Amino acid sequence: MTRASSTSSTSPRYFGRFELREQLGRSSATQSWLVMDSHLKHEVLLCVPRVQPLNEAERDVWMQDVQLGARLKHPHLAQVLEVGVHEGWPFAIVELGEQVTLAERLTDGAPLTPTEVAGIVVDVLDGLAYAHEAGLVHQDIGLHSVLLDRAGRARLAALGVGLRAGPVGVPRRPRLDLFSLRQACERDVLMVGLLLHHLLANQAPLDEADIGLAVARVGTEIVRLPWSTPHSVPDPLRAIANRATDRQQRQRYLNARTLLSALQRWIKTHTEDAGGPLVLLLDRLNSVGTLPGRPGTERALVSALSVETLRVDDLVEVVLKNPAMAWEMLRSVNTASFQSPGDGEGVTTLSRALVMLGQEGIRRVASSVRAWPGAVGAQASLNADDGAAAVAGLAAALRRHCIAGHVARLLAPFSIHDEEAALAAMAQSLGPTLIAYHFPEEAAQIMRLTQDVPPTEPEGRPTPGMQPEAAVSAVLGVEMDELTAAVLRHWGLHERLLSAARPLSRTNPVRKPATREEILRTVASLANELALSVMLDAEKQPAAVHQVYMRYARALDLTPKECIQTLELATRLVDGGRRPEPVSPA
Repeated sequence: MTRASSTSSTSPRYFGRFELREQLGRSSATQSWLVMDSHLKHEVLLCVPRVQPLNEAERDVWMQDVQLGARLKHPHLAQVLEVGVHEGWPFAIVELGEQVTLAERLTDGAPLTPTEVAGIVVDVLDGLAYAHEAGLVHQDIGLHSVLLDRAGRARLAALGVGLRAGPVGVPRRPRLDLFSLRQACERDVLMVGLLLHHLLANQAPLDEADIGLAVARVGTEIVRLPWSTPHSVPDPLRAIANRATDRQQRQRYLNARTLLSALQRWIKTHTEDAGGPLVLLLDRLNSVGTLPGRPGTERALVSALSVETLRVDDLVEVVLKNPAMAWEMLRSVNTASFQSPGDGEGVTTLSRALVMLGQEGIRRVASSVRAWPGAVGAQASLNADDGAAAVAGLAAALRRHCIAGHVARLLAPFSIHDEEAALAAMAQSLGPTLIAYHFPEEAAQIMRLTQDVPPTEPEGRPTPGMQPEAAVSAVLGVEMDELTAAVLRHWGLHERLLSAARPLSRTNPVRKPATREEILRTVASLANELALSVMLDAEKQPAAVHQVYMRYARALDLTPKECIQTLELATRLVDGGRRPEPVSPA
């Protein structure tokens, strides 16, 4: 879009040598004007604080901050042409050219699409993160401080310009120590979250057009993206927007790079021809493998392969304890080279995969699996403590993955193959396991988001954490089920397994399954919910197991004893014979 002529028939007003033509926006901290520069002979953007500095010292701090910001050169930071003072008012002149403010774009154009919104906010965050890393903060991000060019690229303007009126004698622009700087950076990121909300909803959050004022209300009022928006907002993007404005500070994005990463991943997986969720993992699957071998399983595999007569059942028992081996075998045999003409079933059991591969094929697959802990042990971005936590988290995810498979195999009714049930259950927990291996830092974020927030008052109740699915969307920008399905489809696995890989909703009652496919999915969901209870503290396990039993009792004709004994046996098998703590009904 282009700006209409801004000449006026009234007598012109001036700010020094600048002719004031139109106020483009204002907040409680800054105001932006379209002005004609009599020296440059073209229009520029004038940015000034809403109040004058209290004294010369405050003005010096303002000048230092804005001049430092003017020296920053970044594609998504607007170019500052001049920083000065006129009659006690400090100001910054910003190059405008054919750019318009975001406020003008919303006033004169159709509502932005989710993809356009994400692109704009990514640009803003890219520039903001660069400024934060240089030790500077913006302090007044809003529709009037974001400029758009004809291609829709955004630049953040008025870095550090803002000053708000406050109590008499209290400095509005103190020099920031490290703690205050971190808080100011977090406030900037929250302002971007409110901007994201405004653009997606096409209305101001909390009905407050001034984002700076809305920030002060976020801790006491709930800001959630409405369901009635001009364009349908995909669930992962909705989760990102809601996390960015969460009432709980610990649940929000605390630095610009984290929110930037989530939005970039959403764009990467959801824009047209992007390739879907698989693009997040494809390079890593090829370079570092699907998963590393589970610790302690290599010796059992070598022992099983060393006997003269290869027993398929024995090998199945060994492979089910090593998910990396199981999935690599299925991927190998479901390629075109192994498929017979007209074979639409694919391979959905390990015993059939073992027979098709033969001893040499099994050895070849085994040699391709990375030794424990795989790429997690070499993550350069993790310090020693975080690296150890990432390895422990991956070990726990793989253990849960295996327990779910064993529970499903033990509980599978005669109408479905027990190995198919095991793989369906493992498929349902494949997404979290892949994230724990390929994205350990993000996995730690997801874990923190799902934990309850402690009460702020002595007698208060904790605030529930995010649901795991929402946390994954908020951190990675994808839906967990879509990521799992994309990987399974990439491996050529049968549609029946893909359908069973989608867990039943935890909020809806479990209905009695009527078809073989429904039974497979229901047994897999039961197995995963039971396996989750093993991850809890010992005192919480009995109640969790009983709750799962109550959900599935009618649908699968279960008894409490059956659930308890099956979980005990599955855990003992996966742990190599170590007897688990007994679990009793709640």
